Amino acid sequence: MRRYDGTDNTYLEITLFQNQFQLGTNDALYSDGDRYTPAVTAVKNLRGFLPSMRSVLVLGAGLCSMVHVMRRKNTDPYFTLVEKDKVVLEWAMELLDPLKPEKTQPVCADAEAFMQTNAAKYDFVFLDIFKGRVVPSFVCTGSFLEQCRVSLAPGGHLAFNYIVNDAEEWEQVKNTFTTIFPQNKIIASSVNRILIGSC
Repeated sequence: MRRYDGTDNTYLEITLFQNQFQLGTNDALYSDGDRYTPAVTAVKNLRGFLPSMRSVLVLGAGLCSMVHVMRRKNTDPYFTLVEKDKVVLEWAMELLDPLKPEKTQPVCADAEAFMQTNAAKYDFVFLDIFKGRVVPSFVCTGSFLEQCRVSLAPGGHLAFNYIVNDAEEWEQVKNTFTTIFPQNKIIASSVNRILIGSC
């Protein structure tokens, strides 16, 4: 439907597949409506907490699959959607128009810079930041994950979508995540790992 040479990706395109909008690159799928597996997996594993979620921060908004997944589960929190790519954010908000735009705050910003100045607290933080199939290195650092933890409200939860490209790096990511979130679980889904941490 649309194509664009993105700021961080060689190219991005929106396609309509089985009545869901998908956002992808040459080698990665960033959004898949309410079927996006990382978002579905995170929500499924936090289903007991969904009724109490009032605020959600999505870092790496894509086409807002997390919004679609949560609303399909009849959960209607206020979403702060952080996306570095202005065009992608514009597409996302355009596609969300029928879905209560007054309950979403789009923020065009780099996630690292956003978290350095963020003072708000959220019931749920979803990390879904990629360049192609690689998670940028800053996302995996203790300092960034600690900033995310501090941004959680009491009893809050964080889900981190990670793709394993290197076994040694993956072990380091797990160790860092466990240090910041001693209460955690990891769900495997093909090459993806969904790391869930709780306060």
